[in-house]
Amino acid sequence: MAEAQAAPAALKITTFSRTVALAGEKRDLLTKAALEADVGLVRIEDGRLELTLERSAARTLINDLSRKLEQWTGRRWTVIVSNEAGQPTLRAQNEVVKNQRERAANPIRGSRRCWRASRRQGGRGAQACRRDAGIRRQR
Repeated sequence: MAEAQAAPAALKITTFSRTVALAGEKRDLLTKAALEADVGLVRIEDGRLELTLERSAARTLINDLSRKLEQWTGRRWTVIVSNEAGQPTLRAQNEVVKNQRERAANPIRGSRRCWRASRRQGGRGAQACRRDAGIRRQR
């Protein structure tokens, strides 16, 4: 005898990070990786997701994501590719945070990088490099 499966209770998702976490919870690592690396958020509401795509995104990502969100949450999702500028990808955001932490932990390394850059440019550009890196010249 076949047992009837109960429909999953409707799960409410209101943040993009929750969407990525849900993909991880469902052990769908390909979707999770694609959401982190190939998708920038424009807008999210419960049942509606507007995204920007990187060039490396799979062609089927939008349809697959819509179908999977419907399976996972128990309600229909509209996933749209937007022409508006969205947030950077999660991978890009994490890279910025990582670089800031490295710079804060070891400012000397950043100043050496600027010194090398200035040597390649004939002595010009070191001040701009240090300014951009947030490094003060040590006296």
